[in-house]
Amino acid sequence: MAEILSLSGKAIIVTGAAGGLGRAMVDALTQAGANVAAVDLSEASLKAMAAEIAAGGAEGCVIPLAADLRQPDLCAGAVSRAVNALGQINGLVNNAGIGLSTIREDYYARNLRFWEVPDERWQAIFEVNVRASFLLAKAAIADFLDQDWGRIVNVTTSMDTMIRRGWTPYGPSKAALEAQSACWAKDLEDTGVTVNVLVPGGPTNTAMVPAASSPNREAMVQPEVMRAPICWLMSDESDGFTGKRLTGTGWDGTLPGNEAASSAAAAIAWPGVGQQSVWSNLDDLRAAD
Repeated sequence: MAEILSLSGKAIIVTGAAGGLGRAMVDALTQAGANVAAVDLSEASLKAMAAEIAAGGAEGCVIPLAADLRQPDLCAGAVSRAVNALGQINGLVNNAGIGLSTIREDYYARNLRFWEVPDERWQAIFEVNVRASFLLAKAAIADFLDQDWGRIVNVTTSMDTMIRRGWTPYGPSKAALEAQSACWAKDLEDTGVTVNVLVPGGPTNTAMVPAASSPNREAMVQPEVMRAPICWLMSDESDGFTGKRLTGTGWDGTLPGNEAASSAAAAIAWPGVGQQSVWSNLDDLRAAD
């Protein structure tokens, strides 16, 4: 059986924290000893979750931070509030997302075509799924770099979902976040700050997939698959592990963390797919300058 990690002393922001994948990750992180700044729309839901986790005897605490991440100033504000409340910030989990159920409840059975997507829904989905992650990471990065240590974990989706028929704009928004993750990992090489992607590994039993689209909840991936991977990614054990996508369903909890991560990992995004641009060797270009 894999050893239980201690995250005592770590301070982590988790967005989309009040339910589904976010709630599972907050619970796991606090059980491991981390203090979590939990960001979501509903302050009441966050406070209820914080009380439940405290009553359950978690070593770490939950700081509720209600914010609408469609508002750019509230993204940077959430990071500042987290630092003020916790004294530092060591990790960021960009989990908040808006799905297709906000457009059509039974979108699995009755696919949306891109021209049926209301303009304002396209905008809202990209604001939360892509822009908010960028703004939060940008606001947190100075603290991470000052510490020579930090963790950014972005929750995207399965690769085929990104390009699936009827999946605009959710799939493209997660593809954009996947590409951002790959860029950031390269920007942060050799800094002590890592960037990875974590996905559950299939349609998951959360509000993102409503009953109208998937009535058999037991057959779905359960949010608990995120627990062990997120704790490992936020730990010192994952030093140097960056530019990877981990799949929760691929995580073998009987293995030590490093082995489980290796077996569940692939490179972020789509390296080596298709013909590469002829000027892609930036070192040669810099030398020419």
